[in-house]
Amino acid sequence: MRILLVIEPSGGGSGRHVVDLAHALIGSGHQVSLIWSPRRAEPWFEAGVAALPLHANERLPMRRSVGPWDVAALHALNRLIASLGPFEIVHGHSAKAGALVRLAHAPGAAKIYTPHALPMMSPANLTTIIAGAAEALLARSSDAIIAVSEEEAAVARRWGLGGNRLHVVPNGLASPPANDRLAARQLLGVPNDALVIGFVGRLCAQKDPVRLAHALRRANAIDPRIIGVMIGDGDLASAVRTAGGDALRLLGARDAAPLMAGFDLFAMTSRYEADSYAMIEAAALGLPIVCTDVGGIGRLIQAGAHIDRLPVDASPDHLAEAMRAALASRVVALPITPGLLSDSRMAEQTVRIYRDAFARRRLGG
Repeated sequence: MRILLVIEPSGGGSGRHVVDLAHALIGSGHQVSLIWSPRRAEPWFEAGVAALPLHANERLPMRRSVGPWDVAALHALNRLIASLGPFEIVHGHSAKAGALVRLAHAPGAAKIYTPHALPMMSPANLTTIIAGAAEALLARSSDAIIAVSEEEAAVARRWGLGGNRLHVVPNGLASPPANDRLAARQLLGVPNDALVIGFVGRLCAQKDPVRLAHALRRANAIDPRIIGVMIGDGDLASAVRTAGGDALRLLGARDAAPLMAGFDLFAMTSRYEADSYAMIEAAALGLPIVCTDVGGIGRLIQAGAHIDRLPVDASPDHLAEAMRAALASRVVALPITPGLLSDSRMAEQTVRIYRDAFARRRLGG
């Protein structure tokens, strides 16, 4: 199939999904083109894209916020689709790219949308209500909507999105993180007796990393062997550094794959998630996990991951106690079978949706 992938947040979990999906689709013999925004691109994403044998690789500046600049972005997207196409599938990833794709002129192509965490998954407020109304309107132009977890799909159904065009395809890994604990600990530069609690993700309001930093500081005050390691960057980096103090090592945005095996525990305090890649990687390594009750956890628990779920509004004291208890329990979790979390399985399920959507599009005229 001739497939075009479009993404605005070129990094984080959605960026990882697009790189892994493109890799698997190309490996299956499909012709894949990519349009991505450089505005929020992370270095590892650019490197991953450069390594892919794409049919076309185009940059298109897109802003996360809604505004008059979206008109120019839509015109630019239309020009690129016309010059690079025709396509059988145009697949938008994230809210902004998903909206532009469904508004774009793509003759004959089936339009697919993967939200990577619908905004309505966050606590209810005026913003989420407006976002839900916009999603409901745009859903009419969707040949298929792909949720990455059952929890995200449940939210989509509550808002009337998709109907029989709504599908669930969990995230999959192209390869699990390196499982060399000694090498990872050396890279982290932590003492042999350190108890490392790790976090990987954007330092943004959705992830609530400041709350985790407070919890790490309180856990360290009780047991000085506990060290927090946070890999990621974002607008809350300064606040995180202040909240964590000497109990926290903030490593910035970098490839976490060689480092995660050096963790003793993975922790996450997100207010909402659809299907966190960082948590999938932690489960693939067999790390015990303490996290708030967000999307994607149920699947990992069924697959054998050792996860302690806490309320989404758990206090720093509650988090600190849960992390200390998990470290003290010394439960040896087993790595999840790679096939359950593979990018090839993700691509196979996605292609089935593509073929069905394109067939219905052709039958419809």
